[in-house]
Amino acid sequence: MSLIYIVKKDANFNVDEAIAKVSETTGLTLTKINSGSLNAHIAVLCKTDAANAHELCKQAVLDHKFDFDVFASNSFPTLKEKGEICLDMDMTSVQIEGIDEIARRLNVFDKVSEITSKAMHGGLDFAQSLTLRVSMLKDGSASVIEDVKKIMRETDGLDVLMQTVSKASWVKGICSGGFEQLICVLEKKYNLDMVCANSLEIKDGKLTGKVDKRIVDAEVKKEGVRKLQQEHNIKDSQIIVLGDGANDLKMIEVAALGIAYHAKPLVQKTAPFSINYSDLTAVALLLELNS
Repeated sequence: MSLIYIVKKDANFNVDEAIAKVSETTGLTLTKINSGSLNAHIAVLCKTDAANAHELCKQAVLDHKFDFDVFASNSFPTLKEKGEICLDMDMTSVQIEGIDEIARRLNVFDKVSEITSKAMHGGLDFAQSLTLRVSMLKDGSASVIEDVKKIMRETDGLDVLMQTVSKASWVKGICSGGFEQLICVLEKKYNLDMVCANSLEIKDGKLTGKVDKRIVDAEVKKEGVRKLQQEHNIKDSQIIVLGDGANDLKMIEVAALGIAYHAKPLVQKTAPFSINYSDLTAVALLLELNS
């Protein structure tokens, strides 16, 4: 048996029509298990006897056959057990690229953002690209970090998702190629159990153009997810990871529910699941319907 989750951020979303569309497109016979709504999202959880449901649904999503989000898996995490959720920071937890916004205030935005884009699409080695971008910030005033904090906007549904997993005593983390100096805002607000991220070196109130610890690249992000799992004795089947960039793929692959969140094409193609028509609420609603 496989489970099929269908969701969209749309008050007029008709789940019965969506079920029919999935059946027509994939040839799967779906039986409704549960349905519900949360924070302007409407969703339905179904089951099917087909063993290849994931492959069929994944291909249909990649072929843009649906105007809603569809996940298919043998099982999904549940709030009935301990779990772990880890998110990327930039463009997943918040709707900015932190280094680009720092660079904007130091008048090197164009150069830095071009490299950021290439790295997130998988066109450049992340560690090398980070080193290069951070070097362009050299001698800039560290006070711009406070300015960027003021314009950081949380991704829609982050609060709902964090509240949902917190009530179930899940552990929460951010694994990011971004910077601790910005992530600290979310760490404090949501009482995160882990932050695995880079840190800008600052001396005498100025950025030195270097990071002051080990660079957090794709491999280190994956290590962060595993470390949090081991520290809290979380089952493999209870791990959720979300990210949007190429440097998120290694941590996505170790999750039971690894999601490309409004992600770059390479990430959507590679990750098992994608969210394109919903916000982070979709994950909270799935957990509620499956618990």
